[in-house]
Amino acid sequence: DSAQARISMRCNGYRSFRTAVLACSLLVILSASAAAQFLPFGRNKINYEQFDWQILRTERFDIYYYPEMEELARKGGHFAEESYAELEQEFNFTITERIPLIFYSSPLHFQQTNVTPGFIPDGVGGFFEFLKGRVVIPSSGSLEQFRHVIQHELVHVFMHNKILQVLEDYGLESNRYPPLWFVEGLAEYYSTDWDTQTEMLIRDAVLNGYFAPLSNIYYISGSFLMYKEGQAFMMYLAENYGEQYIQRIIENLWKSPDFSDVLKLTIGKKFGEFDKEWIAYLKKKYYPLVEKHPFPSDEAQLIVREGFNSKPVFYRSGDSTFVLYIGNVDGYTGVYMKSLTGGPAEKIIEGEKTDEFEAFHLFQGKMALSPDGVLAFVTKSGESDVLHLYDVGRRKKLETLSFPRLVVIGSVFWSPDGTRIAFTAIDHAGQNDLYTVDWKERRLQRLTNDFYSDRDPAWSPDGRHIAFASDRTAFGESGTHNLFLYETESGAITYLTYGDYDALAPSWSPDGKLLAFTSDIPGTHNIYLIRRDEMFDSSLPPLLQRTQFATGAFDPVWTDSSDLLFTAFERFSFRIGMLPVDQSKLDSLPVIEQDVPVSALEPWGVPPIEGTVETTSLRYKKEYTLDIAQSQIATDPVFGTIGGAALSVSDLLGNENYYFLLYNTAQTSDEIFSNFNLAISKISLEQRNPYAYGVYHYSGRRYDILDEDTYYFERAFGGYFALAHPLSKFRRLEGSVSLTHSDKDVLGDITQRKALLLTNSISYVKDNALYYYTGPIDGNRFNITLAHTTDIQYSNVNYFSVMFDYRRYFRLGQLTAFATRAEILYNEGKEARRYFLGGSWDLRGFPRWSIRGTKRWLTSMELRFPLLNRVGFDFPFGAINLGLMRGALFFDAGNAWDTEYRETLGSVGLGFRLSVFGLLVLRYDIGKRIENDFTTLQSDLFHQFFFGWDF
Repeated sequence: DSAQARISMRCNGYRSFRTAVLACSLLVILSASAAAQFLPFGRNKINYEQFDWQILRTERFDIYYYPEMEELARKGGHFAEESYAELEQEFNFTITERIPLIFYSSPLHFQQTNVTPGFIPDGVGGFFEFLKGRVVIPSSGSLEQFRHVIQHELVHVFMHNKILQVLEDYGLESNRYPPLWFVEGLAEYYSTDWDTQTEMLIRDAVLNGYFAPLSNIYYISGSFLMYKEGQAFMMYLAENYGEQYIQRIIENLWKSPDFSDVLKLTIGKKFGEFDKEWIAYLKKKYYPLVEKHPFPSDEAQLIVREGFNSKPVFYRSGDSTFVLYIGNVDGYTGVYMKSLTGGPAEKIIEGEKTDEFEAFHLFQGKMALSPDGVLAFVTKSGESDVLHLYDVGRRKKLETLSFPRLVVIGSVFWSPDGTRIAFTAIDHAGQNDLYTVDWKERRLQRLTNDFYSDRDPAWSPDGRHIAFASDRTAFGESGTHNLFLYETESGAITYLTYGDYDALAPSWSPDGKLLAFTSDIPGTHNIYLIRRDEMFDSSLPPLLQRTQFATGAFDPVWTDSSDLLFTAFERFSFRIGMLPVDQSKLDSLPVIEQDVPVSALEPWGVPPIEGTVETTSLRYKKEYTLDIAQSQIATDPVFGTIGGAALSVSDLLGNENYYFLLYNTAQTSDEIFSNFNLAISKISLEQRNPYAYGVYHYSGRRYDILDEDTYYFERAFGGYFALAHPLSKFRRLEGSVSLTHSDKDVLGDITQRKALLLTNSISYVKDNALYYYTGPIDGNRFNITLAHTTDIQYSNVNYFSVMFDYRRYFRLGQLTAFATRAEILYNEGKEARRYFLGGSWDLRGFPRWSIRGTKRWLTSMELRFPLLNRVGFDFPFGAINLGLMRGALFFDAGNAWDTEYRETLGSVGLGFRLSVFGLLVLRYDIGKRIENDFTTLQSDLFHQFFFGWDF
């Protein structure tokens, strides 16, 4: 049971139920009674779908897929083989082993993968897992994006294997690796061209002064900007030094553990020297743009400036006008409303805290408002996206529409009469097509059905056409989308734009005379217009350019006074702006002619890979391979030398995991066989309800700090079973049962106790907390557990347990929060086990584990605030960035007791938290103890140093 307490503490910081399961499993099997209590908090990663996995074998790949997406898997195999042939030449390296590719037909299916236990957020296009060389990739509905991600991840595969070979050739351990910016920049460089997204980010960073040179690139470590700066580095290196130097850097990694030295040995310049010439080049390239290309804030009225915001919608209520938009300012994405005349924004729909609005897709799809003020928007709900209808005037949700076999929903748009909604969606096969639904009759109609990526539908005011974007042109193979018109009566599709550029997010003016959209024709996305009366000629209509911003403009939406609301990118932020459109001055706008006869337009196609589905085993069969193995020898002044080993194995999809622990606590040769300790545990994550079971045998001398500091010898063996039932991402039920035979002798005493312990427990857990670098700053966490332990053979033990733990975090500012905790732990009965208090995690100021009892209560309050955004050291040879530092003013109160409550203890003081590389939190507390039932304040200050996340 003392192991149980330690397990709870060590697993407390995990935000995902499954991450905690895997990371803490070896600790769990040390204590069978902890089987259901080792996960006090954490959200749930749920397997909603039971995929019938198949294997497609190509020349170099084993492709894992499910039958609904077989055509997509075959196209992916084609892309993979093409990429392999190209990368084999680029790296001058051959991979001898077959590469496993695991495909999912949509991002939401991908988020259920067990290859990694942690949560996969929106926007992650795939990953390479190096332990088993697995590549896991979803389709986003775009075949070109699918190809891009496949090649991106295969770059990681080639680079990883080549580095291992280089280090092995020079007799070095495989402990050197390039920095993340190089790793991801290389993958982007070899998998995609210099695109408008990269151009926009680098332009903005250089022109607004936040571009991070190599010597300080840790400032943006892990961000999307870091990916793109890495790609920009590769481009500059290839163009100015020669592309061969990219591979030479990899081949020279063995020469120094310092990557700046590797760069010096390769091109003759370290980070600082390279930065000087690189930044000078970028300034010469981008500074002249400012003369003719303003920033959005120079020309437009910025309605929303703070945070990440997108998908604006115009809304009128009486004489007042507003913009509705999806925003993330405080860490939770939701729907905001703000007056166009000024004033604070109001969050009218709070997302990502409840089952109802589980997750918004911040940049995925547009919202739409009906003529009578009903907002249609999309959130994730369980295994798929759903469409919500919300009455803005009454602040009331009217309906939630879900569609079987449709997984991901994109942009939505109302018909002019408010009876139907057009939208795009990805089905189980991975196709992204156009649909409409009559929301009252629940009648769904599919308008397109092919492998092309359709998006951003916009119904014309007369109801006759739906404008939408698609990659169904000859240029679609490179991922570009052009605009089309779908005729609602006949189903005919006609071209509006045709070119090697993106044209997205069409929006009709209220009178139907103009169609606004965004395009990257000049290098970054800007707003263009098409006149309706020029749409149906024999040639494609001319394009009128409304903006020429240096950075980017997206998602144009008309107001009822013919102004345009749009999303503006500037200073690494997505803002909401508004521009006037004077129709009397359209002829003065720059014109881009489309001199292309409609009859000459053709779409593109991609051949599937030639291959056969494995005939000996159509279904995927689990084959277990080693994940990690570790041996350890430790010497203790009390218990002597202890040796042992731990290992884990799992199947390729990560659905089933086995953990083995073996060690020996013998101090003499005649104790070797009796003191073997063995634990075997299996954790299954394949079903919606994950479960774990195991058997164990423990024998040896122990020291129990919770039981009057006694030494004893114990031999225990038994087994356990634990099951979790996730109710949603935020809530779950847990239960466990364990049976343990315990034979315990207190050393130096004649006391002996035998017991056959049966333990049952059940828990309810809720967690929607929002984490920052040192701990939660918003949301709440709750755990109530009931358990009973009894000796079913000798009646030596019989007690019940109750645990109540509630934590609430009140956001006071962007990075400031007031945190509260209320906790009651209660054990009662024969040989009831003790809890403890004291130390940095609970009752601060008192020695760790110094206060003990079968019952305990604790309350804590903290004011958490930022101190330093960066803690690091700059040296002549480079910089070391440790992380950031936060402060906390704290107050604790509580105590633990057995039969008679004695006094209430407390503490008050100031704490400092240092996040080290985002992985470890160092804690230092200074304050005063409060004793004698809160009548005495300690005269001296106490000091405590430890580690761990804030509660």
